[in-house]
Amino acid sequence: MKFRFAALASVALLTSTVSVAGVVTSSSNIDFLAIDGQKASKSLLKEKRSFNVSDTLPHQVVVRVAEIIRVGSDRSLYESDPIVVTFQGTTDDLIISAPRLETERDANAFKKSPIITVKTVSGVEISTKQEYLKQEGFLPGVNLIENLSEYNASGAPAAVARLASSTMPAAIPGFGKAQKGKITVQGENVAEQMLQYWYQQADKDTQQRFLSWAKGQK
Repeated sequence: MKFRFAALASVALLTSTVSVAGVVTSSSNIDFLAIDGQKASKSLLKEKRSFNVSDTLPHQVVVRVAEIIRVGSDRSLYESDPIVVTFQGTTDDLIISAPRLETERDANAFKKSPIITVKTVSGVEISTKQEYLKQEGFLPGVNLIENLSEYNASGAPAAVARLASSTMPAAIPGFGKAQKGKITVQGENVAEQMLQYWYQQADKDTQQRFLSWAKGQK
């Protein structure tokens, strides 16, 4: 009987240990754009600015820093370009933070040399790798996950190789499988550029149907 009780207690202890997860939160001037290769959403974020980490693998977030700053006697919204931050997972609660930006001078200094800090709630700083995520293609905000996948496959300083394959975008219904490779668009206006972009994303059959439709509109 004692042996059975001890065994059950061991199982319960093991289960509780495995299920322990650290909560990652951010300072009020940081927004999560992506978490471990996926677009930040309600399914990933427990709240607006928090998510769980339950292992010690490298984890990666893409963040944007936003502040209302003073520009002379006026106020203006500053938003940073996306910043990739990679850190080692832990079961401790973590806080990802950026310095307060109050003036245009602060914003310019941060833009030139951004620093995102990751610390435990007890104040121990966690080592990170970070740099701007280069935005390519038309509508870079829409292509953030695709750009992140390419970044993770590139061996860049803050890249996480295991996330590269999981971040490739799925085929868009009605457009077939997305083509690989860099897409270049030109045009005098946004509408023309959008047409070129979606045309290159489409499969051959869809492209042919589009051309036939376009000829009929003359």
